[in-house]
Amino acid sequence: MSQPNAAQLLDIARQTLLEQILPALSGELRYPALMIANAIAIAARENRLQGEMVIQEHARLGALLGASPATLAETLQQLAQAIREGRHDTPQARRILVEALRETTLARLMISNPKVVP
Repeated sequence: MSQPNAAQLLDIARQTLLEQILPALSGELRYPALMIANAIAIAARENRLQGEMVIQEHARLGALLGASPATLAETLQQLAQAIREGRHDTPQARRILVEALRETTLARLMISNPKVVP
């Protein structure tokens, strides 16, 4: 039997907190415990999804530049520069930019707050 990975360990820790520890806590400690459970859930989703999200975001935003710089940070810097220079000011370019940024935002929300994703 294989050992659980980081995301699975976080899921087990969250489940234990919610099912075994939370019911035994007093009212004033319930809210902090729920915040901890929420943070654990975010960390588990990030562990599962972050790598693929970064690859997709890098490709999506790099395509707006016509080339994909070495890192996502460089892509974001170059995209910001392109926006400042007005390279996405035509209606069609603006529509493509907005759609790429919307997809990026939705992907990030799938990690931080998936309940708000339609």
